[in-house]
Amino acid sequence: MWSNLLIGLLIPGVIIGYLFRKKPALVILMYPLGVAIGFVGSDWGFELFWKVSPTYENNSSISAFPYKIGYFPLLTSLFGYIRTKEIIKTPLLIFLFTISTTFLEFLAVWSGKIHYFNGWNIFLTFFIYLAGFIGAFFYIKMLKKYKILV
Repeated sequence: MWSNLLIGLLIPGVIIGYLFRKKPALVILMYPLGVAIGFVGSDWGFELFWKVSPTYENNSSISAFPYKIGYFPLLTSLFGYIRTKEIIKTPLLIFLFTISTTFLEFLAVWSGKIHYFNGWNIFLTFFIYLAGFIGAFFYIKMLKKYKILV
């Protein structure tokens, strides 16, 4: 569980803190989106398609909690930061974030931290991440349209 706290919460928290100093409004707007995506995506598939170790009898999803409030909000905040800076074209940005997060999850599966079952695989994970980043893109687009995010 200590590794979950370190990788899922503490390291992302430091990076989110840095992004907050650079663009506080962006982090304030993107962080809740990351939490929502983390909870919806993770809880939808927990116990049905995957588990995160260590598992606990009373609440097996507790192991993923640090990722839901740290790692996933970091992904959306970082995605939003790069998107608003317009460093990379949007389709390439979505593809790069999808590939890199899928690869990180592949490493977690390979190391035994995440266990897939009931036919779930890394390719389906790719599409889940792709949907999340496309959703984040449209959220940013909407924030810009209504001049909430400049």
